Amino acid sequence: MTVAIFADSPTLTSGFGRTTSHIAAGLVRGGHDVACYGIKARSSDIPAGLPYAVWPAEQGGRWTDTLPEFFRTVRPDVLLLNMDAYNALECVELFRQAGWTGPTVSYVCFDGLPVSSTYLDAQRSCAAVWATSRTGAAYLESEGIAVAGYAPPGVDPQEFRPATDREALRAHAGLADASVVGVFATNTERKQVARAVAGFAEAVRLLPGRDLRLYLHCLPQGHWDLRELGRRYGVGDRLLFPSTDGYDEQRGVRTSGPGSRGEGPGGLPVLPASFSYVDRINVCDVLLNVPHSGDVEQVIIEGQACGVPLLHTDDEAIMGDAVGKGGVLLPAADVGIGRLGQRLHHVAPQVIGEALADVLADPARVSALREAGTANAAAYPWSTLEDAALAMVSPFASPGEGTPRESGSI
Repeated sequence: MTVAIFADSPTLTSGFGRTTSHIAAGLVRGGHDVACYGIKARSSDIPAGLPYAVWPAEQGGRWTDTLPEFFRTVRPDVLLLNMDAYNALECVELFRQAGWTGPTVSYVCFDGLPVSSTYLDAQRSCAAVWATSRTGAAYLESEGIAVAGYAPPGVDPQEFRPATDREALRAHAGLADASVVGVFATNTERKQVARAVAGFAEAVRLLPGRDLRLYLHCLPQGHWDLRELGRRYGVGDRLLFPSTDGYDEQRGVRTSGPGSRGEGPGGLPVLPASFSYVDRINVCDVLLNVPHSGDVEQVIIEGQACGVPLLHTDDEAIMGDAVGKGGVLLPAADVGIGRLGQRLHHVAPQVIGEALADVLADPARVSALREAGTANAAAYPWSTLEDAALAMVSPFASPGEGTPRESGSI
């Protein structure tokens, strides 16, 4: 059976890119032919030798211009939509306009709950719906939408793990005597990075004798000018970023693996270019993630797998459930309403700063959070989603299709 996947390109480092790559790999191992309509991908992003096809959406003009050609060329038997509820509404209509009349399976995540009926109607129009979490599945069921199953994203503990040379990494980065707070989030409104900067400034005030640094794994300029905010809060000289120029939030940095330690030491305002994503997590003493809404944020389980304590927004829903007991949940100062009708949990900078100061000053608590986080991350293997991908499409396969291939025969 030929399965088309519509999502961020699996060649990108976004959360959707990562889940798409594992869904595609699971389907290929199950004997299916896979073609991804790679949103945000350029031809130059696609390496040779992938066991599935990636159709680059960025070819000039609108990113949807070649969608009808994609369907005519690939001729899929089923379309798997890996998308949040907001964008899924647009995508379902785009499929119709492009001439797609076959079955669509929705693997849906939520940027907060609840959502308005318009977005739920898009899910109702799909042949089958899967959720990323038990909480999301229960919500859909409560709204009268049959849910075929749920499967969260995962983390590879062989890739995301505590560094054996953490102190050497920190020394090479010029951070041997510093306490580093890491924020791994795009510079977008939902991620609320500005509140992280303000909360960090509060922690600096509360711990005057501590050399605190804030690593922001994002573009300095995006929804906010983070360098300007740092200066406004009096912590501009404590901020670090991925690179002085050329950093791309969608393409990120190398996830893991050894890098050259030959370049000069790091320090403000950037970490060494050779540092992988996992290196950058391991340099940190604590991770801070305060989006006002979201689903199973990838940084939750990746940071926990690396043994780094986590402070996270308490949305009293999917994000909080994903953190489990392996992090400090930060209550919202106020709860607003977003464009989907979802609750927006805004954490006050003072709450962030006090929580950071409390954790950084308590080694016993750090140890306990590391242990609990590691245990929580272990419950998120990628195999859960890869196996679920086969179940997502199996109802639409002809008898005998989808027979698993022998290991190593991809």
